[in-house]
Amino acid sequence: MQRAPGAGTELAAPPGLAADPLVAAVTEAAVHVLRPEAERTAEEGVPAAHLEALTDCGAYGLIGYEPAPEGGLTPRQVAREVHEVLAAVDPSTWFVWTQHVPLAKALLAADGPVGAALREEWLPALACGARRATAGFAFLRHPRPPVTAERVPGGWRLSGRAPWVTGWELADSLFVGAVTTSDEVVLALVDRVPDGGMTAVAGAPLWAMGGTHTASVELRDVHVPDARVLGREPRADWIRAYDLENADAQPAIFGQLRATADFLLASPPYEDLGLRVARRAAGLRARAYGLRDELAPGEGTAERLALRAASLDLAVRAAATCVAVAGGRAIQYGHTAGRLSREAQFHLIQAQTTSLRTETARLMLEDL
Repeated sequence: MQRAPGAGTELAAPPGLAADPLVAAVTEAAVHVLRPEAERTAEEGVPAAHLEALTDCGAYGLIGYEPAPEGGLTPRQVAREVHEVLAAVDPSTWFVWTQHVPLAKALLAADGPVGAALREEWLPALACGARRATAGFAFLRHPRPPVTAERVPGGWRLSGRAPWVTGWELADSLFVGAVTTSDEVVLALVDRVPDGGMTAVAGAPLWAMGGTHTASVELRDVHVPDARVLGREPRADWIRAYDLENADAQPAIFGQLRATADFLLASPPYEDLGLRVARRAAGLRARAYGLRDELAPGEGTAERLALRAASLDLAVRAAATCVAVAGGRAIQYGHTAGRLSREAQFHLIQAQTTSLRTETARLMLEDL
């Protein structure tokens, strides 16, 4: 019988959360459709059929989902569980799927006539999987962002190269960031169409999460009308908000820890190690989620960063334990322990900030 990630450990979803209709449907698809193909997916790439399965189970409708009032659950609790489950069973598919979230959040937050029109056009289509979007904007934190925006009549001209665009071959549109000569950020929605000025260019192969269809995308004088611009603000303000958002431990890392706990539980005589990993991870998760629920953004940042770094450190060490337990087989592509170790390393750099890098390095090296 296929079990939900973390079942039988302190990381398992409480019964009420597991019974939520969306959580139950996503978990069913995750364990029966995604999990059996996880090793193949990691090597050969996320198939469109996986995204269709997530459409069918309602996963794309997570943004805006409201649990039944009698269940006592919050939308945030449901969202976390969905991300944890998907990241646990098939991180490659999870990462491609989650690329639509930045656009969905931007649509919900957008104001004015342009925001309202884009929200009406795009949000229902995203929620039902009729349209799929990816995103490229983390590079806006760099001292010299590689994508620029030039003001032209009626809109903007975007030029440059977005170095990391995940799910490129599976997306209909790109939610992209660019920087102006006055150091403002422009966030725009660009359709991925033939001869539209966006082209994937060859890049170095990835040794972790290589199945996510991640590409470098060249933007060659792409014209974006004002009606497709979802945000514009000083880059310093954007960086500040990005850093605050990513100070928190992300649900995906606890999905990763559920996967490593499951691997150890299925590796006699190391079951106790799996329970210990789950116990430690559950404690970190409770504290991290509690901070996010109880404090306003910008409060408790040092503790948030410390908890995210501690979660990353535990994930890397737990995955290394899986490799040690598996032995020489783990270094062969197609073995779960090796995949878990590579994916744990990926989480070290996903949504990384300078503050997080500093805190993670300090924690990992504090005993030297």
